[in-house]
Order: sequence, then structure tokens, then C-alpha cells
Amino acid sequence: MQTLVILAHPYTKSYCHALFERVALTLEQAGHSVDRLHLDKEEFDPIMRGADLAVYAKGQSADPAVLAYQARIDAAQQLVFIFPIWWEVMPALLKGFLDKVFTKGWAYEPSKLGVKGNLGHIQRAVIVTTMNTPKWAYRWLFGDAVQRALARGTLRKCGVKKVEWVALSPVSHVSDEKRKDWLNRVASKFA
Repeated sequence: MQTLVILAHPYTKSYCHALFERVALTLEQAGHSVDRLHLDKEEFDPIMRGADLAVYAKGQSADPAVLAYQARIDAAQQLVFIFPIWWEVMPALLKGFLDKVFTKGWAYEPSKLGVKGNLGHIQRAVIVTTMNTPKWAYRWLFGDAVQRALARGTLRKCGVKKVEWVALSPVSHVSDEKRKDWLNRVASKFA
């Protein structure tokens, strides 16, 4: 299976980076083709500028990198998103990627009921997040923003039927042993 693994964390010594490397390695060892997309290393510009918005309604982007990212998603049957939750949402780097790359006409078509998704070729998407907020607080006090915005509000809306979220929390308060256990648990989803 062709898998695109997307990392939205700028720091190479982060736990998210360790997850990114481990997931990609596990997929390769299991015989999958892996495309590694490290948004910070690729210097992706997440800002929607006036030039982007001027052509957005036409399903286009002024950013020349967008077509290449869309081609990488088109080639994939599985997407893996790895990122930290900061201030209860995804980093701007990932939000900008979704805003600029998931364009009308490519990712979705407007319809009377909202949108019709065009990414039905994606058999599975897995979201792996780290955060310090306890899971119960994230869900009940802060509204489960990743589930609402990324899983349901973007991926399922764009036609991805199987979306799984693995929330690792609280990262800052766990032992190295627990972090190793989490790495193994996440990797087992791709073995």
C-alpha cells in the first residue's frame, strides 16, 4: 500500500519526529511504499495569501508546490498525519497545508448538502497526535477539535471513509518507558 506520512512539527528532536520515523520505518518493513512529507523541512508556506485566494474559487492555488502535494496524495492509498496539539488545535503548518492543498474541484465538490468528497481512493487515514491536555479534558472541555476539524470536518467530508485518531497524552508527564510503549503501540497499527 502506498502511504503518505505527513509530519507537521518543526523540531527534529521532538517526540512527534520520533513517531514519524518509527511509523515510516514500520511501514517500509511491512512492505509498504512510503512517501515521507516533513512539512517544515520542505519549507512549506502555510499562509493563504491574496494571490491564493484570488484563484481559490477556481480550485487553484498560486503556490506552485500545491500541485505536487496533490499528486502525492493522489498516489497514496493511506494517509498518516503526525502532529502536536498546541492550544487545543493543530499547528498552523498543518492547517495551512489543508487550506491550500485540499482545494475545490480536487478534494471536494460543493453540493446542496455541503460537499461531495473526491478523495475516496484513500482507504485509510490515521491521525497521531501528542498533547499535554488530558484526553477527557480535551474532549469534554475543549470540544475534541481535532476530531471535529480534521477527522470529520476535512477527511471524511472529502471522501475518506476510514479515519482513526490516536491521541497520546499527557506527553510531558510520562516516563521514557511509557513513550517507548506508545511508539510500539503506534507502530503496531502499521506492521
